[in-house]
Amino acid sequence: MSIHKSILDRQLFLVGDYPAVYPAGYSNPEQLVQWKDVQTCLNNPWWYNVEMLDNSNMKVPMPTVPEQWHDKMVPEKSVIFDLANSNNTFVIGKYGHHNRAVEDLLDEIETQFYVNCDAHVYGALGGASSFKIHWDQPANLIIQIEGETDWTVYNERCSTLIKYDGYPYNPTEEEVTPCITHKMLPGDVLYIPARSYHCARPHDRRLSLSIPMWHDPEYQSDRKEHEPAKGGNALDRENRSKTCWCLRIQEVRQIIFVKNTNEK
Repeated sequence: MSIHKSILDRQLFLVGDYPAVYPAGYSNPEQLVQWKDVQTCLNNPWWYNVEMLDNSNMKVPMPTVPEQWHDKMVPEKSVIFDLANSNNTFVIGKYGHHNRAVEDLLDEIETQFYVNCDAHVYGALGGASSFKIHWDQPANLIIQIEGETDWTVYNERCSTLIKYDGYPYNPTEEEVTPCITHKMLPGDVLYIPARSYHCARPHDRRLSLSIPMWHDPEYQSDRKEHEPAKGGNALDRENRSKTCWCLRIQEVRQIIFVKNTNEK
């Protein structure tokens, strides 16, 4: 397991739920996402949720086009790459099933805690800003993949009495007090409790992986690696029996067809 086992220690969460940073908490972070993966995702917006942020931390509206075989509208790829090449921050959602390393990590988290996870890739080709001080509904694990990012997690949280409407409140720095301030380097892991205020200030070119952990989930994801049947070995007994009978019937029909043809 590439993530340090202390990060997923259930004992840490039985009494209290606090932000924490784990320097070098994940070994070989490049196995989770590389720039070639980013290129694949940006080129396939029908499989992934792709968003772009401007230097004011606002989502950039992108023109969409219909995708015939996916029955939905997707952002124009030329616009996506124009914005990415202009050093805007990109956000790639639905990355949770991208490769085996990501799936294994999410599976390990879901085994330890009663949560359902996804993975989101954040990055930029050059100097770009990220979100302002804000809060998110689920708890998050942040893994720095490449580059450096200054992170601050604050003591304050938004109350559960406040409904999330897609536009969380952005407090000023005078309204909150820092709990953790850390420059994230590749392999560092940051834990952010649900609804905790936080912000990121990236340096130049960088990549990071955000893992939102939805507690008390309605559904669980199937991350088991399945394989197709090999020579019929993976078929159950009933299906094998049906398959044998179907083949036998085809053989009999072929014999009758050949016999009738020869008699003519």
